[in-house]
Amino acid sequence: MRDINLWLDLLCCPKCRRDLRAEALVHADEVVISGSLVCAGCAASYPIIRGVPRFATDIQAGEVNNTVEGFGYQWTQANPIVKDTAFSAQELFLDFIAPVTPAHFQGKVVLDGGCGLGRFTLLSQQFGASRVVGLDLSSAVEAAFANTKHLPNVLIIQGDLLKLPLKQGFDYAFSVGVLHHTADPKSAFSSIVRVLKPSGSISAWVYGRENNGWIIHVLNPLRQHVSSRLPRPVLWAVSYALALPLYALIRLVYLPVERAASLAWLRKWLFYFDYLCWLGKHCNFRETALVIFDHLVPEIAEYIPRDEFEAWFTENALTGITITSRANNSWRGFAHVSN
Repeated sequence: MRDINLWLDLLCCPKCRRDLRAEALVHADEVVISGSLVCAGCAASYPIIRGVPRFATDIQAGEVNNTVEGFGYQWTQANPIVKDTAFSAQELFLDFIAPVTPAHFQGKVVLDGGCGLGRFTLLSQQFGASRVVGLDLSSAVEAAFANTKHLPNVLIIQGDLLKLPLKQGFDYAFSVGVLHHTADPKSAFSSIVRVLKPSGSISAWVYGRENNGWIIHVLNPLRQHVSSRLPRPVLWAVSYALALPLYALIRLVYLPVERAASLAWLRKWLFYFDYLCWLGKHCNFRETALVIFDHLVPEIAEYIPRDEFEAWFTENALTGITITSRANNSWRGFAHVSN
């Protein structure tokens, strides 16, 4: 992000929705690193700290704060792990947002709703988006800014999907793996829809309730009451310890069964077969540990039934709705805003 003034047509006060003006800007290497964005209406002031406009100034203690803090730790630790790996590859991104293709980004103003360390924000820019805003509530924005600060058409901001500091100026928005970790996933989705232009489109990927009974009834209580409350370095170590047997099991059992036609009869008996095969084909050992940490760290994690997920789209009067299963345990959706 070079000149914050070039982004004010997309930004607004999350409290009163009025315009913002930039004040007291400080640059380093042609990049804005500090200053303030002041509301023309209510006079609220939002600081720019270490290159990132900060609109999330009132996160309260509790499960939301705990979840946000956990993901901030995760993506800060993960930044060196996932660079130049399948975790940051365009194939994974396109799988999450199917049926969208790279051509869909060309010349568009794009929102990455829950950008983490900015891996999909970066890919959106590489696909030809004219401008990309990456928003996240966690401290992962520090890593996202570091990964994208060299790009003049990318802006990273810290903000809440439920109180977006954004105007209705986006051609395309996507949210991958984030809505189900908010306090109100349906409202967060609707909030994103409201910043889309009349000709805009949206993609979302969420955990599915279908085929995830063991997570809902076993892992969720463990996560809510135990793992999400562990010190982050301890949970990081636990995740690596759990990754050892899982990584071995996938490579010694799951992948051979998937490859051998003569063993096809075993597939229906192997627990979580589709997902664990996907994990084995795309993740090395460290990435497997990261996936485990990702499942254990959030205090908030909702699992959305297909009909409920589709209702998010229909209730927002979206058209051309496409809902598909991913890895037999999650849902991805795409649709257009009605003109």
